[in-house]
Amino acid sequence: MKFLIALLGLLLTGPAFAAPAMWVIRDADTEITLFGTVHALPKGDIWLSPAIAAQLDAADTLVLEAVIPADRSSLASLVSKLGFRPGLKPLKTRVSKKAAPRVATLAAAVGLPLAALDGMETWLAAVTIDEATLASLGIAADAGVEPALEARARAQKKSVIGLETLEQQLQYFDMLPEADQVAMLEATLDDLGTAREQTDKLIALWRAGDIETIERDFAKEANASPRLMKVLLTDRNARWADWIAGVMKRPGKVFFAVGAGHFGGQNGLLALLKARGLVAERVK
Repeated sequence: MKFLIALLGLLLTGPAFAAPAMWVIRDADTEITLFGTVHALPKGDIWLSPAIAAQLDAADTLVLEAVIPADRSSLASLVSKLGFRPGLKPLKTRVSKKAAPRVATLAAAVGLPLAALDGMETWLAAVTIDEATLASLGIAADAGVEPALEARARAQKKSVIGLETLEQQLQYFDMLPEADQVAMLEATLDDLGTAREQTDKLIALWRAGDIETIERDFAKEANASPRLMKVLLTDRNARWADWIAGVMKRPGKVFFAVGAGHFGGQNGLLALLKARGLVAERVK
């Protein structure tokens, strides 16, 4: 679950800073603010500091991983298209014998009909169980960082763009081999019992900017599916680093906000940007 929260979110840098991390890359006529987001938070959580607001307000453009359409029916249609197909085996028969007994029990615990899960591809079942678990803890995507940033940017008539489409994001999961989808589901089932503890820890680390601890936790979780790590983190980081390097050649101010788990480690955005000659300065 830690890995899923990170991917669907988290990170920052330097224990000397007791706040979510933010960096700036600038030259004579370009400034890009890098901000690590959390995709789901407790409702009512207050995190938008004056420093974060000032950087966003000064920007011309807000860049997100993807822009969620106002018409949510289109999202439901897309999930249905990619995440359901006839003839799937019951979910409990797709996992190991050890994990099988937990499928029905945990589905009931978070209020999900087992028949509905059986009709989902394995990756969608994992994501659905994860989201339902977070919801049962009072944590929701609409209380996450991105909706607040987007609302503020649109109120100021700023341009809001997505690095990817929602279909691309869902296809990252849909194109995974079944073995990797099963590994993702079993990791989710394994972590449900400690969901509150893990989620509280991740949010606390995000608030404290503790990049080292988060990086170590992510590395452990990635062992469950190295392919998932490559598809959802490593490959995307490389593409986004190239995108940022391209934007630095044009004048303007950009606020770049993506899941905080994309920034740390040797394959994270900060290291990749440094290798491209772009050094990000931490904003206090």
